[in-house]
Amino acid sequence: MHNLLNQQTDRKYPIPENEKERQAKLESYDILDTLPENEFDSLVELAAIITDSPISLMNLLDHDRQWTKASFGNVEVKSAHRSESVCQYTILQDSSFEVEDLRLDERFKDKSFVTNDPQYRSYSGYPLITPGGLKIGALCVLDFTPKKLNERQKKALKTISGEIVSRLELRKKQKELEQLNKEKDHFLRIVNHDIKSPINGIISAVHYLENMWEGDRKELEQFLSMIRLSGQKLIHYTRELMENSMSIQQAKIRPQDVMVCESISDLIDIYKPLASAKEVTLEFNCLAKNSFFIDEEKFKLILSNLISNALKFTDKNDTISIDAEIIEGSPRLLHVSVTDSGIGIPEHFQTELFTKNKKLQRQGTRGEISTGMGLPLVKEFVDLHNGIIKVNSREGEGSTFHIVLTEQEDN
Repeated sequence: MHNLLNQQTDRKYPIPENEKERQAKLESYDILDTLPENEFDSLVELAAIITDSPISLMNLLDHDRQWTKASFGNVEVKSAHRSESVCQYTILQDSSFEVEDLRLDERFKDKSFVTNDPQYRSYSGYPLITPGGLKIGALCVLDFTPKKLNERQKKALKTISGEIVSRLELRKKQKELEQLNKEKDHFLRIVNHDIKSPINGIISAVHYLENMWEGDRKELEQFLSMIRLSGQKLIHYTRELMENSMSIQQAKIRPQDVMVCESISDLIDIYKPLASAKEVTLEFNCLAKNSFFIDEEKFKLILSNLISNALKFTDKNDTISIDAEIIEGSPRLLHVSVTDSGIGIPEHFQTELFTKNKKLQRQGTRGEISTGMGLPLVKEFVDLHNGIIKVNSREGEGSTFHIVLTEQEDN
């Protein structure tokens, strides 16, 4: 039995030691004050049949009340003060709680449901125990005559209470999934709308250059600039779409042997034109000469985000250095750092840098768009490799991002 907190003066019922956590868990199911549901009604009816009881209830213990989600038998009361319940004692137990004759128990003999109608005489209940061990309520059966359940009936009550909690968990997960799908659908509608503008801009500019441009250099530069900016916006939208989709799908790791130096070199080649356009120097020092067993696609996405961010927040004459080394041991570790001499990160941004906080969005040195979603995705992929990521940065002096990935096992 749980230890009890000291009784509060305004409460006349026992309070579990973990009442705050217990209540929070109950609220997370979003089940209180909902309409009857057949999946719970049928389980409560089954409990009555197995125990040969006229009354069976699924009771949830809220702050100061007991609320009945499902019932079998002639039960009219859906809610009662918590101090008037028997289930308040059931949630203090690790197993079943039984009172053979309520009239003979000092705790219940003067309760209205004993002295007046319906004049219950016996009670047997089993706590509704969540996967984390919190007791949010009870499945109970009552009778109008004194009696005790046999061991088979008590075991059945335990099994049914477990099934009730399983259905609560499933119901919660379904609601979470529905909410995620709503958010994803909303995001897709936004992207579908916004992505048309840069595409139309690219098509219009190209059409003009093909059919109408007659050689004015300044005008050509203006249209090329429009194409570049439209392309950047398109990349922004599609990248954000990918990041949201991958987060929702909870990407899994698919490791393979990766030649780290070659993989990083291929990635750097992609960013060389952008670096040249900004007159930023890219340097690469690789000591990771051997292969390393990781998910190459996610490794490249991690590094791509870090290099892209470094380019975004650097400008003319700045330098970006990428360093990689394999640390031998059991398991082996891969350490990669991306250092830039750019504008740095404000100190108050750094504590939430890896969270999806839209307030952390900043424009690059030349107005580049930032979604604020790249680093949270990087953190997710690093975590999938049982790794760590950290940043050292001073505003106005630049930043260094360190990632350490654990080599995966070849299953």
